[in-house]
Amino acid sequence: MPAIENVTRRAAVYWWRRRIRFVAANLDPITIATTVSLLTKEQAVARRRAAAMTGRSEGLRVSLYEKIKQDGLTAEQVTSLLQTEMVQYRNMLAYQHSAIQADGAGDVQLRLSQMLRIYAALNNDFAMNGFSDYMGIDYVGGFDQRFAGLDDEAREHLSAMLNRAGDLPASMLAEARDLLGSVRLAVTDDRLENARRVMCEARAMIAKAYDEPSARSLADTLSVVAALVRGNPLQTQATLALPTAVTLPIVATPNPLSGRTVCDLSEEQQRFAAMTALEAVDEYFRVKPQAGGKRDGDSAIKVGKNKSQPKVWGTSQRRQFRTAAFLFGKSAVGQPMAAMSQNDLNVFYDHLTRMPTSHHKSPRHEAMPLEAICSQALIDYKEDDSFGIGLDVGTVNRHFANVQRLSKWLAAKTPMRALDFSDFILEEEDRDQRDERDPYTIEQGLELFKLGIWTGSASLEDRYHPKSGDSIWHDAAYWVMALVWYSGMRREECCKLLIDDIGEENGITFFNIRSTVAGRVKTARSVRKVPVHPELIRLGFIEYVAAMRVAGETCLFPDIMPGRSGRKQGDVFFKQVWLKIKPCLQQIRPGQAVHSGRHMVSTELKILQTFEEFRADLLGQVFGGENASRYSGATNLEILVDVVVRIPNVTSHISNCKDIRLLPDSLRKARPVREHFGRRERI
Repeated sequence: MPAIENVTRRAAVYWWRRRIRFVAANLDPITIATTVSLLTKEQAVARRRAAAMTGRSEGLRVSLYEKIKQDGLTAEQVTSLLQTEMVQYRNMLAYQHSAIQADGAGDVQLRLSQMLRIYAALNNDFAMNGFSDYMGIDYVGGFDQRFAGLDDEAREHLSAMLNRAGDLPASMLAEARDLLGSVRLAVTDDRLENARRVMCEARAMIAKAYDEPSARSLADTLSVVAALVRGNPLQTQATLALPTAVTLPIVATPNPLSGRTVCDLSEEQQRFAAMTALEAVDEYFRVKPQAGGKRDGDSAIKVGKNKSQPKVWGTSQRRQFRTAAFLFGKSAVGQPMAAMSQNDLNVFYDHLTRMPTSHHKSPRHEAMPLEAICSQALIDYKEDDSFGIGLDVGTVNRHFANVQRLSKWLAAKTPMRALDFSDFILEEEDRDQRDERDPYTIEQGLELFKLGIWTGSASLEDRYHPKSGDSIWHDAAYWVMALVWYSGMRREECCKLLIDDIGEENGITFFNIRSTVAGRVKTARSVRKVPVHPELIRLGFIEYVAAMRVAGETCLFPDIMPGRSGRKQGDVFFKQVWLKIKPCLQQIRPGQAVHSGRHMVSTELKILQTFEEFRADLLGQVFGGENASRYSGATNLEILVDVVVRIPNVTSHISNCKDIRLLPDSLRKARPVREHFGRRERI
């Protein structure tokens, strides 16, 4: 299939995506990433729509270049910014000088000189090299070369200061915004970036000149302006006298790295202000009964049947909340949550839209910055697999909703910037949810059940291919897909079944779908009884349950038990069984997997005009209003038997099976897992 420029695929739907990079004057490059669904699964339609989108984006690029040119800074404006920042920063240095003299520890002059050299080196580096690689792999790896002008002791002090400072470039961007406001200049993106660089240049010059009386008058101010705005130094001379009087702050204490002041906080506020995103989550769980409520495995208090119980967060919701904070904190390079800025939200969104869907499933991702993970994904994924890059809109929305909840709670505990999340929690495109996953067709079902798993193979390894022998083993690979096809159960509902979940009532054998030690159900309406299809009985399911009970097993499918806590049996089945079956199916379509069997059941029963209430009770779904959900009981098993027998039969070619062949004892247990490096402990 020929590739289409700027087009990827997600769940069989074509998406247009383009990253436009702008470089103007000496500003840091600006990158705009745009992703839009083309609302089609047809390649020809996607090609036409993508061409139109690309043409429109070129017009946008040209208009933005014009905007960058219009919103730049004049030489007079840069001079005003320089003068204002020099005064402010020199006042800060004077305060630090007096503080060093006051404590009198060590060699005061040596300490002052080292402090000035550190500040000058840091601000000069920002002014010369920009901020894009701050604390990245290249920045940290080349730290000694970057600050070669400092001695080892000074570099150690600088490194410690940067580690405590969090996302310093973002903080300085906010300070540049204040600086523009102080000289009454309208804030635009271009001016903001330019002002930040002017600010760093001013600080570097003051730090260099502060301890040298001969350099108290700074020459060639306009040459600095020209270097910043035009890229060509002007051969003009101008002097900018530093203020002779220094105004020292009395109540506030300045931050030596940023040059701004921070109001006094109470001890409790300081504790919250220093928390990282993950530390804030732990505190949130500790003080919030709903969020920190009952975990899986906790002993429940026995109450009467009609007693209402508190609705608390489950393991999945807690994990999702913690994951959002982990990713947000990692995107912001571990700075305190209270120091987050609007720019951090922009960066976070950019990371989420460029991260692979398999992020942090590999231990090596733990130590990698998100930017490095995103960059590596472009290398790892082939063009035809590019729809594996970028998280789903629903997932992005969930992460931002969780971060917003955490930020709102933290803002009530300690002062922090107001963050606007409205642009990041997006509405999903209008689409028919029934089209999101294609159900299996009858032809696909016939192809599936002709594999060696059900028709015979020469060995366990060969059974994922067409028939190659007469040996059949009865395990999860044999039963799960058949159970999904003939019952409409969810993947996890099938995979977590216990021996005791198979019951009998009035002569009808049924699956008892409920929360057990093996796992919870998705919703309250998921708790139900599903009759066993007669075709499953013909294939020997009752005999299989009896054989597993005689073998002393508790789980119906012990061969897909996870090797570590926190993982679901359905995930193990998907990886160990389905991913081996899928390549052997010629008719499988993108996006189809185990769950497509459940969609097939619902679709076929609808075609046969089965009452929607019956379908909902069979599949464990919510139906109708209060009359249907509160004042109507569950459908009787006798009626549901008549419903399940309507499901198309695609296994009639398989012989009756009464002789059950179980897997060897060595395979009926949890599979060994690789050593991991903390991800489960983190989540």
